[in-house]
Amino acid sequence: MVKRLLDADASDFMAMSAADLAESIRLAEGRTIAAEANCAVQSPIETITHGELAAAMGADIISLDAYDTLKPHIPGAPKSLYDSAAPLKAYKQLVGRPIGINMIVAAPDHAPQLGGRLATESNLRHAADTGTDLIFLYVRPHQRGTLQAMLTAAAWARRECGDQVMLTGVPSFSKPAPRTPAMLTAYAAEIEALLNAGCHGIGLPMPGSKQGWTPEMAAALVNVVHDSGGLAWLFLTSSVEGASETTIAQLAIVAKQTGADAYRLDEAGLSGMADLDNIRAFSLAIRGRRHTFRRMASRNR
Repeated sequence: MVKRLLDADASDFMAMSAADLAESIRLAEGRTIAAEANCAVQSPIETITHGELAAAMGADIISLDAYDTLKPHIPGAPKSLYDSAAPLKAYKQLVGRPIGINMIVAAPDHAPQLGGRLATESNLRHAADTGTDLIFLYVRPHQRGTLQAMLTAAAWARRECGDQVMLTGVPSFSKPAPRTPAMLTAYAAEIEALLNAGCHGIGLPMPGSKQGWTPEMAAALVNVVHDSGGLAWLFLTSSVEGASETTIAQLAIVAKQTGADAYRLDEAGLSGMADLDNIRAFSLAIRGRRHTFRRMASRNR
């Protein structure tokens, strides 16, 4: 029987399939926190990775940005990690949390720039083989990524990764917030298409981070995700992850009221991650001291 994520320990995470992890998040009833880390930036404390710091402050899941599956590098990680054929699995064992990575849908001629971050069939397969638990699938319109290409990549991911990897589709945050009924309808159609293509969940901007996104708008789209059987994620982004702890707590409570299943604090605080105290503040706001301190203390069980 799958444990709700609130009660799961490192040993449980090691045994979870993608479906298990999705169900574990669902059972936690809106009390799951991921922290993003930028692998192109040195962590705030030498010899300690961003992910270890985030886990120590209560993050349930670690998501790596700018991680190239073909040239793995995690600032602060021990060199022995790269001796493994599955460095992300080794990193999961080090941190005691599920590990996700961002992958990008863009035109093929951007492969030299993006390397193993480009969402191709072979790169998606390699991501699974080297141990990722989650893929956050992004589309970059400025690099000629399209919705149709994103749907194709989602189908590839489900075929290549099977039940190894939980897939979250992230519609482009560069387009305007859907503030009219017609725009909401179009956004809902994109969500449904991504879920039908194979995504387990959808990432949306957290109200208060991206311009124009209201709690009512986010709640309506969370309902669309749930009605289609998916997990709804809200991303705290646009450098708001570096705001004051009071602001973070307010945003967390509003986010939980939308009905979302999980939240991700992005990497644009300082030193390539959300402010450490803000990870804890977010956790305290949505699940209190008991669950926050348990997660902080249970890294190696």
